[in-house]
Amino acid sequence: MQRGDKNVGTEMNAVLRPEFPRPDFVRNEWSPLNGTWQFSFDQPVFDRSITVPFCYQSTMSTIGETEDHDVVWYRREFLVEAERLTGKRLLLKFGAVDSEASVWINGVYAGGHTGGYTSFELDITELVKEGINEVTVKAVDDTNSDKPRGKQTWTGEKFGCWYTPVTGIWQSVWLEYAGACYLKRVKATPQLSDLTALCEVFVSCDEEVEAEVTAYLENGNVFLCRQTIPCRHGYGKLSLAFPDYDIRRGELLWTPEEPNLITLIVKITGKDGCADEVAAYFGMRSIEWENGIISLNGSPYYQRLVLDQGYWPESILTPPSDEAIQEDIRLTKAMGFNGARKHQKIEDPRYYYWADKMGLLVWGELPSAYEFNDNAMEASSRELMEFVKRDYNHPCIVTWVPVNESWGVRSIRGNLQQQNYCRMLTYLLKAMGPVRLVSANDGWEQVSDTDICALHDYALFPQTEKKYDDMGNVLKTYCESRRLFAEGNSYQGQPVILTEYGGIAFEGDGAEGSWGYYGRVKDEEQFLGILEPITEFLIRSGHFNGFCYTQLTDVMQEVNGLLTEDRKPKVSIERLHDVFAKRIY
Repeated sequence: MQRGDKNVGTEMNAVLRPEFPRPDFVRNEWSPLNGTWQFSFDQPVFDRSITVPFCYQSTMSTIGETEDHDVVWYRREFLVEAERLTGKRLLLKFGAVDSEASVWINGVYAGGHTGGYTSFELDITELVKEGINEVTVKAVDDTNSDKPRGKQTWTGEKFGCWYTPVTGIWQSVWLEYAGACYLKRVKATPQLSDLTALCEVFVSCDEEVEAEVTAYLENGNVFLCRQTIPCRHGYGKLSLAFPDYDIRRGELLWTPEEPNLITLIVKITGKDGCADEVAAYFGMRSIEWENGIISLNGSPYYQRLVLDQGYWPESILTPPSDEAIQEDIRLTKAMGFNGARKHQKIEDPRYYYWADKMGLLVWGELPSAYEFNDNAMEASSRELMEFVKRDYNHPCIVTWVPVNESWGVRSIRGNLQQQNYCRMLTYLLKAMGPVRLVSANDGWEQVSDTDICALHDYALFPQTEKKYDDMGNVLKTYCESRRLFAEGNSYQGQPVILTEYGGIAFEGDGAEGSWGYYGRVKDEEQFLGILEPITEFLIRSGHFNGFCYTQLTDVMQEVNGLLTEDRKPKVSIERLHDVFAKRIY
């Protein structure tokens, strides 16, 4: 069974984004539903067409209109062959629909989902017939600010570092043919202390079934182990052991330099032979902190991150192609970074897949709401849990960021309720994902419970770095303009990372009114004259466990990228590599 590098299944029409959408959870029998759909604004009159999976605001959708519409409608036909459905369940899957989706099959309501950045599936077996069927989707996306929006503006226009919103279907849609009792999720938790992994299997039925789990190294080329367990009431678990690699640990472990992955082939069988099979994968790696130092697989590891918004000029939040994802990762590594902080966006699963395969650390961040109330807390908690559940197995994700710069919790500095909300998200992440760190409120006004002391400082220049000579005072106060810890909270010895700095823009970049930080430089030499000394200071001062440079690309009116929106370098890639990859002596 393949893991998503190439197309699998049948009915592969000439559609955009034809690759399998979830390479970390692959079934062989599937059909893509990307391509041309009927479409309309406001009412289901279907007087237009649109290219899925691109939002109507993007040019790749073939519409490219940016006026806000709270309601959009989609409709298309799809084929069901009786022989493919015999003894199977038919699952309709959506990568993401922003922000509320309702779905009908042949005019009958099939279900819905709330949350604009996360995936969902519907079992439509009882609603389809042999031959031609019809799916209709209603998407509702208002401009309320009490739900996770990320960088999508809620004011009706772009401003500052907030961009064109995204409405409706913006990730792939597809069908999967699963077993009568089918696998819903496979969760693998590595335990490096004894070279084992806890494997948890979640299935769709309550009756007892048998799950067989086979582990391979190197994409199925090296057999590791095979075990069988019973699943009762929809759940089973076992421990996978890899003792033969006790001495040759490097061949088993995942790092950006050696991104080894372990394939899991999971099969379930019931009394009636209700078989289902999925290919999943995970990586054996740990990330921890102790005495102010972050360790990857037990060894200190300096993180060299770039802030990455994940936007494209022609497709907005949706990657225009699988190749575009790979190119962003190649460029990131070529510039000397070993990781990316995906800012205010839950990414397309194929981004995490390619980061796993190509070797790139990723910080996974919850898109912010911008108003604090019960609706925001419920929506953000739900979206965060779905994010963790879907993307748990990706070894590239090493840190969760539930809150950024007090967005949506503007009174957190002195407001205990907002502090407790931040703590709640932090401990929810620690409970659900014990193999990652948490940066609780990245940038400032942090709670003591964070795993990382994250600083944002765009006022760091060669002439201002001396403020860090008294690091103790900085940690008790501020580094740019906001206090690092909320009232009643304090630094507890966590590793310190400058998770936003730089943002250096060039003269002439962008139209009038474009946005950036602290003035502009005239050429590459002036740019490097600022960047090189402050980055070398971060690497060699001994105060920091890493950095995150703002940012990978220009995005709309924000023109402080290392690359233009269409991924053209503004500065020599080789010279950037010399700066960001400089060794620690």
